[in-house]
Amino acid sequence: MVAVAVLAFVLLWATPLLAVKDVRVAGTSVLDPAEVASAADDYLDQSILRADLDAIAAEVASLPPVKSVEVSRSWPTAIRIEVTEREPYLAVPSGGETFLMVDSEGVVFDEVAEIPASTWNAELDSPGPEDLATAETIAVLQALPSDLADEVEHVATPSPAAVTLYLEDGRTLTWGDGSKNDEKALVALRLLESGYEHVDVSAPDAPSVS
Repeated sequence: MVAVAVLAFVLLWATPLLAVKDVRVAGTSVLDPAEVASAADDYLDQSILRADLDAIAAEVASLPPVKSVEVSRSWPTAIRIEVTEREPYLAVPSGGETFLMVDSEGVVFDEVAEIPASTWNAELDSPGPEDLATAETIAVLQALPSDLADEVEHVATPSPAAVTLYLEDGRTLTWGDGSKNDEKALVALRLLESGYEHVDVSAPDAPSVS
């Protein structure tokens, strides 16, 4: 019986009946499905049992727009690659005509001509997951109360401790870094309601206005 089992496995390993003929890709919007499918090119016309699913997943995961990926065998002759793409959180002006798409983890993954809906317009010098200015900007924006967030037209962060919100009515709100956000929000709302044009809550215990 052992010999029969071994023989059956060898036949399945080599038989053209189980050769990979198709790579099915799901979940792409930013990425070209063909680019994702190419990660499995080495296994086309080989037994589906030979496909290294982990290697395929690792190659797909290296693509910047990919947040996560699952690779599986779709019997008898296909490989399925299911991608979850990153979602834009920040749109960073680049060269005056395009915007870099940055997700909520600070990863730059795409470049587009127009800012997508529900994406923050953020001026950053060097956006990226290791950039402190990017991290502080995301921390501040995620902590904003909805009534204040609705008033923000764009944000500029020349340094990690200088997150500045530009409001739709032309007023500015200097927030500082991403610490003490709840306290800063309370002080900022109170001062903005008082009609000040420029509010600085980077030190919420000693705010300044003009």
